[in-house]
Amino acid sequence: MIRTTSIPVILVAALLTAPLPVLAGDDEHDLGLVSWMGRLQYYTHKLGLAVDAGNKPLVAYYIHEVEEVIEKIEDIDDADGVPIGKLVKEILVPTFESLEESSESGDEARVDRDYNRLLGACNQCHEKANRPYLIVERRHDNPYMQRFKPSRVAVEPVSE
Repeated sequence: MIRTTSIPVILVAALLTAPLPVLAGDDEHDLGLVSWMGRLQYYTHKLGLAVDAGNKPLVAYYIHEVEEVIEKIEDIDDADGVPIGKLVKEILVPTFESLEESSESGDEARVDRDYNRLLGACNQCHEKANRPYLIVERRHDNPYMQRFKPSRVAVEPVSE
Protein backbone atom coordinates (compact mmCIF):
# COMPACT_ATOMS: atom_id res chain seq x y z
CA MET A 1 0.00 0.00 0.00
CA ILE A 2 1.35 3.43 -0.95
CA ARG A 3 1.05 6.10 1.69
CA THR A 4 -0.40 9.41 0.59
CA THR A 5 2.84 11.12 1.69
CA SER A 6 4.71 8.93 -0.80
CA ILE A 7 2.72 10.13 -3.78
CA PRO A 8 4.41 13.56 -4.05
CA VAL A 9 7.82 11.87 -3.87
CA ILE A 10 6.87 9.47 -6.64
CA LEU A 11 5.50 12.31 -8.79
CA VAL A 12 8.64 14.40 -8.35
CA ALA A 13 10.82 11.41 -9.22
CA ALA A 14 8.76 10.78 -12.33
CA LEU A 15 9.00 14.41 -13.41
CA LEU A 16 12.74 14.54 -12.85
CA THR A 17 13.34 11.42 -14.88
CA ALA A 18 10.89 12.26 -17.68
CA PRO A 19 13.46 13.79 -20.08
CA LEU A 20 15.73 10.75 -19.88
CA PRO A 21 13.98 8.68 -22.57
CA VAL A 22 14.28 11.64 -24.93
CA LEU A 23 17.93 12.29 -24.07
CA ALA A 24 19.09 8.74 -23.63
CA GLY A 25 19.32 6.00 -26.17
CA ASP A 26 22.18 4.01 -27.54
CA ASP A 27 20.92 4.08 -31.12
CA GLU A 28 20.22 7.64 -32.21
CA HIS A 29 18.90 6.39 -35.54
CA ASP A 30 15.86 4.93 -33.78
CA LEU A 31 14.79 8.33 -32.44
CA GLY A 32 11.82 9.82 -34.23
CA LEU A 33 11.04 13.44 -34.95
CA VAL A 34 9.27 14.01 -31.64
CA SER A 35 12.31 12.76 -29.72
CA TRP A 36 14.67 14.96 -31.71
CA MET A 37 12.39 17.95 -31.19
CA GLY A 38 12.35 17.17 -27.48
CA ARG A 39 16.13 17.25 -27.47
CA LEU A 40 16.11 20.49 -29.42
CA GLN A 41 13.69 22.05 -26.95
CA TYR A 42 15.74 20.85 -23.98
CA TYR A 43 19.06 22.22 -25.25
CA THR A 44 17.53 25.39 -26.65
CA HIS A 45 15.90 26.17 -23.30
CA LYS A 46 19.21 25.64 -21.52
CA LEU A 47 20.89 27.80 -24.15
CA GLY A 48 18.41 30.58 -23.37
CA LEU A 49 19.14 30.33 -19.66
CA ALA A 50 22.87 30.57 -20.39
CA VAL A 51 22.19 33.63 -22.59
CA ASP A 52 20.12 35.19 -19.79
CA ALA A 53 22.97 34.60 -17.34
CA GLY A 54 25.61 36.00 -19.71
CA ASN A 55 27.60 32.79 -19.37
CA LYS A 56 29.60 32.80 -22.61
CA PRO A 57 31.31 29.41 -22.16
CA LEU A 58 27.97 27.79 -21.36
CA VAL A 59 26.35 29.53 -24.34
CA ALA A 60 29.08 28.08 -26.56
CA TYR A 61 28.52 24.62 -25.05
CA TYR A 62 24.77 24.65 -25.69
CA ILE A 63 25.16 26.14 -29.16
CA HIS A 64 27.23 23.08 -29.98
CA GLU A 65 24.57 20.76 -28.55
CA VAL A 66 21.77 22.53 -30.44
CA GLU A 67 23.78 22.34 -33.65
CA GLU A 68 24.22 18.59 -33.32
CA VAL A 69 20.48 18.09 -32.88
CA ILE A 70 19.67 20.38 -35.81
CA GLU A 71 21.99 18.30 -37.98
CA LYS A 72 20.10 15.13 -37.01
CA ILE A 73 16.74 16.77 -37.73
CA GLU A 74 18.02 17.94 -41.13
CA ASP A 75 18.47 14.27 -42.03
CA ILE A 76 14.74 13.58 -41.60
CA ASP A 77 13.40 13.81 -45.13
CA ASP A 78 9.73 13.38 -44.34
CA ALA A 79 7.49 13.00 -41.31
CA ASP A 80 3.74 12.70 -41.83
CA GLY A 81 4.07 14.19 -45.30
CA VAL A 82 6.07 17.21 -44.10
CA PRO A 83 9.53 17.80 -45.62
CA ILE A 84 11.21 18.31 -42.25
CA GLY A 85 14.83 18.41 -43.45
CA LYS A 86 14.00 20.91 -46.19
CA LEU A 87 12.16 23.24 -43.79
CA VAL A 88 14.93 23.05 -41.22
CA LYS A 89 17.58 23.86 -43.83
CA GLU A 90 15.57 26.79 -45.23
CA ILE A 91 14.27 28.35 -42.01
CA LEU A 92 16.10 27.15 -38.92
CA VAL A 93 19.69 26.73 -40.11
CA PRO A 94 20.27 30.32 -41.33
CA THR A 95 18.85 31.71 -38.09
CA PHE A 96 20.94 29.32 -36.02
CA GLU A 97 24.08 30.24 -37.96
CA SER A 98 23.41 33.91 -37.21
CA LEU A 99 23.16 33.06 -33.50
CA GLU A 100 26.37 31.08 -33.72
CA GLU A 101 28.17 34.08 -35.29
CA SER A 102 26.79 36.53 -32.75
CA SER A 103 27.89 34.31 -29.87
CA GLU A 104 31.42 34.36 -31.26
CA SER A 105 31.30 38.16 -31.52
CA GLY A 106 30.74 38.57 -27.78
CA ASP A 107 27.92 41.10 -28.35
CA GLU A 108 25.45 40.02 -25.66
CA ALA A 109 22.58 42.17 -26.99
CA ARG A 110 23.00 40.62 -30.45
CA VAL A 111 23.12 37.12 -28.95
CA ASP A 112 19.89 37.83 -27.10
CA ARG A 113 18.19 39.10 -30.28
CA ASP A 114 19.44 36.16 -32.33
CA TYR A 115 18.27 33.70 -29.68
CA ASN A 116 14.78 35.22 -29.91
CA ARG A 117 14.98 34.96 -33.69
CA LEU A 118 15.88 31.28 -33.37
CA LEU A 119 12.71 30.69 -31.38
CA GLY A 120 10.78 32.64 -34.00
CA ALA A 121 12.27 30.40 -36.68
CA CYS A 122 10.99 27.37 -34.77
CA ASN A 123 7.49 28.82 -34.88
CA GLN A 124 7.85 29.72 -38.55
CA CYS A 125 8.85 26.11 -39.27
CA HIS A 126 5.81 24.86 -37.35
CA GLU A 127 3.57 27.20 -39.39
CA LYS A 128 5.05 25.95 -42.69
CA ALA A 129 4.62 22.37 -41.48
CA ASN A 130 0.93 23.09 -40.86
CA ARG A 131 1.48 22.71 -37.11
CA PRO A 132 0.62 26.25 -35.93
CA TYR A 133 -0.50 24.89 -32.58
CA LEU A 134 3.15 24.07 -31.74
CA ILE A 135 4.24 27.42 -30.35
CA VAL A 136 7.68 27.92 -28.83
CA GLU A 137 8.11 30.80 -26.43
CA ARG A 138 11.06 32.06 -24.46
CA ARG A 139 11.02 31.05 -20.82
CA HIS A 140 13.29 32.54 -18.21
CA ASP A 141 12.49 30.11 -15.40
CA ASN A 142 15.03 27.46 -14.52
CA PRO A 143 13.50 24.05 -13.83
CA TYR A 144 16.91 22.36 -13.82
CA MET A 145 19.26 21.50 -10.97
CA GLN A 146 21.90 23.58 -12.70
CA ARG A 147 23.31 27.03 -12.09
CA PHE A 148 23.64 29.09 -15.25
CA LYS A 149 25.46 32.13 -13.87
CA PRO A 150 29.16 32.09 -14.69
CA SER A 151 31.41 30.98 -11.89
CA ARG A 152 34.64 32.78 -11.07
CA VAL A 153 35.85 29.86 -9.04
CA ALA A 154 36.99 26.72 -10.79
CA VAL A 155 35.14 23.70 -9.53
CA GLU A 156 37.39 20.89 -8.36
CA PRO A 157 36.48 17.50 -9.75
CA VAL A 158 35.19 14.98 -7.26
CA SER A 159 37.78 12.31 -6.60
CA GLU A 160 36.64 8.74 -6.57
